[in-house]
Amino acid sequence: MKDEKREIRTIDCELSIRESDDPQKSESRTITGTAIVFNRESQVLDDWGERFREIILPEAVTQSFLDTQDVKMNLLHDRKMTIARCNKGAANSSLRLSVDGNGVNFEFDAPRCDLGDRALELVRNGVYSGCSFEFKPKDYEKRVEGNDVTIIHRAFEYLNALTLGMDPAYLQTSVNVRELKGEKSEEELKREQAEQEQQQREAEEREKEERAQRAYERRKRELEIARMEFEIAKMRLSK
Repeated sequence: MKDEKREIRTIDCELSIRESDDPQKSESRTITGTAIVFNRESQVLDDWGERFREIILPEAVTQSFLDTQDVKMNLLHDRKMTIARCNKGAANSSLRLSVDGNGVNFEFDAPRCDLGDRALELVRNGVYSGCSFEFKPKDYEKRVEGNDVTIIHRAFEYLNALTLGMDPAYLQTSVNVRELKGEKSEEELKREQAEQEQQQREAEEREKEERAQRAYERRKRELEIARMEFEIAKMRLSK
């Protein structure tokens, strides 16, 4: 367990899009979910060859603690793809966080831009089914029973980001019974990590292509306007 670096955990939080209060208005853009669950054992995690499960206690993340943090909501763990933010509990924060007996809940209104539209579509079609959180441990207990290791977190040093995710480390109970996945082999873990890295690279490439296309369209419009202005100037000079 290495507490000198930020760590990332993903939970299956049944992301949902809140229905609009007014049926006459357009579809809601509010995405809700649970970012951190309390008192629940994670799946088997692997940190540089050390395999363990972990439990987060309610005192680790309180509302007063959240109100001191600058927490971003990202896509695909990419800090350049931030779509909401809760800056030290500010009332006008686009990312709204709350704590109850179950854990830390969040909601935000997807911004009207390509990233916001992407988040809405991927939540609607089930590609994003969970939420990751990035944190640094502060106070924790390590319990060892035979080959089983459990890390119990009592406090975080900081919580700096959430991100919409796909591969849960925590499984939240719901009306649909879900089985806890068994331990994965080192080969499976490496393959999943490679797949995640490939997905992130593909997402970054798509983002670059979209930016390039927008720049091309903008330049094309600018050239068209310049051409029209040139033609108008020629007509005026010919009179």
